[in-house]
Amino acid sequence: MLKGYFSIGACILASLFAPLTNAQTPTPEQIQMFQNLPADQQQALASKYGISIPSGASSQPSSYQNPQVVEQRPVTSSATEVKVNDAEKDEQGLKRFGLDLFAGSPTTFAPISDVPVPADYTVGAGDEIVIQLFGKENTTHRLRVNRAGIINFPSLGPVQVAGMTFSDVRGSLNQRVKEQMIGVRSDISLGEMRTMQVFVMGDAYKPGAYTVSALTTISQAIYYSGGFSESGALRNVQLKRNGQVIRKLDMYDLLLKGDARNDIRLLPGDVVFIGALGNTISIDGEVNRPAIYEIKPGETYKQAIQMAGGFTANAYSDQIEVKRYAAKGARDALTLNFSQSYDQQTKVKDGDAVNVLKKSEELTRYVQIEGDVRHPGFIEWKNGLRVADLFQSVDTSFNSTADINYAVVVREINPQRDIEVYQVNLANAILSPTSKDNLKLNSRDRVLVFNRFNNEDLDTLADQETVTKAKTLEQAQLQAQQEQLKEQEVMSSSVAVSSAAPLEKDSKQPKIVFRGKEITKDDFEALKQNTRRTLLAPVLLQLQQQSRLGLAPQIAEVFGEVKHPGRYPITPRMTISTLIEAAGGLTYNAFTINAELARTVINSKDERASINVERIDLRQAIKGSAADDAIIVGRDRLNILEKPNVKLQSTVTLQGEVRFPGTYTVRQGETLGELLERAGGLTEFAHPQGAIFTREALRLQEQKLLNQYAADMRAETAKKTFRADSNMGSVISDPDKTLKFVEEASRSKALGRMVVQLNRILKDERSADFMLEDGDFLFVPTFRNTVSIMGEVQVPITYLLDNKLGVDDYLNKAGGAKKQADEDRIFVVRADGSVYKPTSGYWFGNNHEELKAGDTIVVPIDTDYRDALSTWTAATQILYQTGVAINALK
Repeated sequence: MLKGYFSIGACILASLFAPLTNAQTPTPEQIQMFQNLPADQQQALASKYGISIPSGASSQPSSYQNPQVVEQRPVTSSATEVKVNDAEKDEQGLKRFGLDLFAGSPTTFAPISDVPVPADYTVGAGDEIVIQLFGKENTTHRLRVNRAGIINFPSLGPVQVAGMTFSDVRGSLNQRVKEQMIGVRSDISLGEMRTMQVFVMGDAYKPGAYTVSALTTISQAIYYSGGFSESGALRNVQLKRNGQVIRKLDMYDLLLKGDARNDIRLLPGDVVFIGALGNTISIDGEVNRPAIYEIKPGETYKQAIQMAGGFTANAYSDQIEVKRYAAKGARDALTLNFSQSYDQQTKVKDGDAVNVLKKSEELTRYVQIEGDVRHPGFIEWKNGLRVADLFQSVDTSFNSTADINYAVVVREINPQRDIEVYQVNLANAILSPTSKDNLKLNSRDRVLVFNRFNNEDLDTLADQETVTKAKTLEQAQLQAQQEQLKEQEVMSSSVAVSSAAPLEKDSKQPKIVFRGKEITKDDFEALKQNTRRTLLAPVLLQLQQQSRLGLAPQIAEVFGEVKHPGRYPITPRMTISTLIEAAGGLTYNAFTINAELARTVINSKDERASINVERIDLRQAIKGSAADDAIIVGRDRLNILEKPNVKLQSTVTLQGEVRFPGTYTVRQGETLGELLERAGGLTEFAHPQGAIFTREALRLQEQKLLNQYAADMRAETAKKTFRADSNMGSVISDPDKTLKFVEEASRSKALGRMVVQLNRILKDERSADFMLEDGDFLFVPTFRNTVSIMGEVQVPITYLLDNKLGVDDYLNKAGGAKKQADEDRIFVVRADGSVYKPTSGYWFGNNHEELKAGDTIVVPIDTDYRDALSTWTAATQILYQTGVAINALK
């Protein structure tokens, strides 16, 4: 018989503990048979097969199950969540307080395992008592309490344990083992606890019956059921037993105070009932927990704010906004002042919407420093604070670009916050503390420190594509202007010069170096933020706005020969000399004998305005003469004239086959012939008919046209592409290629070439000669007895001039025209830049005008082939002519 038990036990063990992939599930009868074996036989079987008995294999039936983890369910907001609030409250995005804390995923079986068992836990049917014996006998018994409340303890017999506390059961069993089993000691613990069925009803997320552990409390049961529904009340939870309410639980006590006294353990058959949502209020703004809160009758606003976690540090508790529903559905506005105890004790009402405002962030008792300083920001104002107190020294407090000879102090002068402006010389204020420039400051004063540049100068420098090692921005600007005349990159290789090199990559982008540091376009933008125009703009706007009838805007304008022409705020007793100081002083070209002061005068009778222009002796005004250094009033305009016949030194560059090439300073009215005579004339290798003369004014005009053509082509391409998408007529055959050409054209730099007849000028023909301008450039090439063919031909190429050949012969030598060529518009660009169009013939058999050395035959693209863009012809004409000139310069 015993052998049979061992065989059956072995089979059962093999099926119980085999790998899961090959497991054979034992039948319930086999499991029961193995569990009925004595403990020593179970251990012997386990040792034979090299396994240990798991916690489920005990001397009594066990219903062990793996612990289940209850996951949190997602919580979504809906209209019911904000029942007490209107659409205005929905927009605030407030949620019910505490609703998501109990949002577990519903489970019908949620035992609690691996938790300490309290000493007062009452043992009942289904609990498992684990008895470990050691000493004379070493074994472990896992005994389950049967329905009669008894455990069958081997060697001791049945023991009644139901109804006793776990502490009493442990003491009783330990005593019996000690007395009845000589030499044996015991350790008593609680194994698997019994499960029970309870009900979670009412406004639960998933109401129903749930099988839970015997240690489950009210809050845990609610969690197992999925928490509260959107209409469930957290403050109205009842525990019903045998039809009677034995405990009420307010979840706010647990959530806000940590008070779990009413969160008691459940018994089998208990009903946890969640009541419907009652009165609520919303609390938003500067509180620590903005949310929607449930309220009970008699609660005050002090209690409500405490529920919300109290005020934040920024809360303005003296003016709390409350919106409350009135009797007829309208809403009343209430204001609570929490510094008053009466307002704190005001009773809350269902539907109240509370908004705690934020304190004002506006500073008091401060002075603000703005502009080109090392440390802009706020400084505490103290009585007696002066301008010099704001800065440590001239060397350490300002950026290297700061203008320390002019700054303004903007001061508020009345409750309307009208402003008054004071002008100071920072260098004088710091170096001479007793000077009038060391102005005494008031609270809320703003000190504006400017840099030494104009917006226009910075824009010019930022757009330059030159490399300079200038030590100052002023030198960089001068060098950039000189280098601008030598720019060679004027067009794309796909348009004019097919053999030209591709465009440079970004890695070789030109740069400007200022005091050893490379300056980017972002740096220029930062410098522009501290110019006079930028920093004074809001000040001038406010002065304009605060003007009124009888008081002109306190703004004056100075223009002409000053370093920073523009509009400036009028300071108290501002004179002509102080206005000039504000504008950075006079330029080198300023005419100091007299200046013009224009003043608007209003006739008191008919209120007509007239302009009076007064001539001022500027030299006396600068010296401070009371007669000439007039007081400036609103809307005055000061014009500083330029010295007659004085210009910046005009320079003209001669290059190429000139005896003495270089950059020459020319006097006003000097002609090209006169300059060439000064330069020694031309060398014997010169080709005067091919001279290239450029002028800056023409370049700017040509560049403007080129940019306009590019913009027009973009627009036309877009329109035709739209028609293609809409099947509305003519289309773009290849819009990508067209736009690529447009981008190349927009990047091309105009040359500004002017046709000159250098041969006639050298022969002293006055009609061909002309006066020079600043920046003019002349390049005299070496004589080249060649003719070039470019454009839409098979092979753009250059040949030696053969007087016997005509245009058609050279076109044949270039392989003929391409398919997309416009043969009706072939033209010839002469070496001097002039253009003529051959006529008739196949191609030009009847045209007898001879080609000359340096001529270029251009075959343009057919605009009809190129989608009939109306601006194509004009744009390509400029680019081809520019390309011819560039070929000559190379």
